[in-house]
Amino acid sequence: MINDHRQPMTDVRRIGDLTLWLVVVGRWSVVVALCFLAGCAITPAQSIDQAPAGGGSFSPEAVAQSFFEDLDNALHDQKLADEQQRGAWVERLAGYFAPNERDDQRIALRTALDSFTAGRDKLEPNEDLKLELKIDRLEQVEQTGDHALIRPVNGVIYVLITRTTSAGTQNLYEETVPLEKIIGNNGMVPVLRIGRSWYLTEG
Repeated sequence: MINDHRQPMTDVRRIGDLTLWLVVVGRWSVVVALCFLAGCAITPAQSIDQAPAGGGSFSPEAVAQSFFEDLDNALHDQKLADEQQRGAWVERLAGYFAPNERDDQRIALRTALDSFTAGRDKLEPNEDLKLELKIDRLEQVEQTGDHALIRPVNGVIYVLITRTTSAGTQNLYEETVPLEKIIGNNGMVPVLRIGRSWYLTEG
């Protein structure tokens, strides 16, 4: 919600631009939700060289957790505004998907990270963006052969944009959204086993 209904329309437009990346990727709704992910082991100083390698994992829960953590690191990368750095993160994140889906996911992830960066750059020097994902745990709720579904239990996303002036700190935008409302599919994340490894998939 917007806390101050009297704020100038230019503020509303900038905030709208910043949150536009919530819906820019319509092809796979899970990607949109994951681009919110921040707050899981936040390490703002971590660079891509320190981030875990992308790729499949030994269990459905493990590949989802690794992707979440890696994306969180990307969103907190201080060099994310650099186009080459974003490209490196896109490649790493796309590696968590099934090999035959990676080209499509590169496009989706690049669009999402570009939109996120462009929106964040619209913040004024005295404004700050805070993103948090709060989940109790990741659990496997279904497995049929080589397909499984992972659910973030009690997942919510918190978004806060503030402005600090001599008069104090003002909330420009604040919202808490249940994760299942964003990712759809009853809040489930589909994963696929290929050989001995599990990957994220479009389902």
